[in-house]
Amino acid sequence: MKLSLKKVNRLLLYLLGMTAALVLLYFLDTRWTVMVDTKTVVVAAKQLLPHEPITEDDLMIVRIKEDYVISGAIPAEDAHFLVGQEALQLIEAGDQMTDNRVDKTSLLSVPGATVVELPDDWILSVPGSLRRLDRITIFAVPSNEEKVNTETGASEPLLSQAEKVAEDIVVAYYKDAGSNEVKNAEENVNPNVRVDATVRGRKLELQLTPDQLKQLSEKAASGYQFIVGYGS
Repeated sequence: MKLSLKKVNRLLLYLLGMTAALVLLYFLDTRWTVMVDTKTVVVAAKQLLPHEPITEDDLMIVRIKEDYVISGAIPAEDAHFLVGQEALQLIEAGDQMTDNRVDKTSLLSVPGATVVELPDDWILSVPGSLRRLDRITIFAVPSNEEKVNTETGASEPLLSQAEKVAEDIVVAYYKDAGSNEVKNAEENVNPNVRVDATVRGRKLELQLTPDQLKQLSEKAASGYQFIVGYGS
């Protein structure tokens, strides 16, 4: 049975319409959805350790669905702001970069500040878990007023008289007597978890303004020693 020219044209029109619909659906799925339902963000191109400087080669721009974009993710256009900053925590390859994962206030960001090593006789106590870039609070304790520990018989400072003299101070370095930096002893664990240190800390280097250094110097000259604490 032969088809009439009218039916042939109708069939061709139908096939053309179906083809156009399929092409449109393909475009919406592969092109339009990508443009509308996704965002370009910055991710780590490789694993970054805490305090490791960030370079251009450490970053990648990727497009991902909006549902998978985490809060605070750095958009592609702001990637250049990350270069030169330091990772504040362990960042795995492919992790989205956020403000709270990088050091936004790098060392010596305060005008006129400098890195100063505190003399040994100034320091009474420092946490063994202290690490570089920690922010610390410094308490002054009168070193010439002591009490006797009833169990050991040893003299101890009167901690009840501790006075907060500085806070939010950046630790530039925490080193041993041989100037080796104190780090986590186990390299195969998450560096964000404080574990046994590689060395016993002895030298504490801080970022201080002239006024802060003067205040600590005057306290030390007046017979005070310092207790260091960190954390919020």
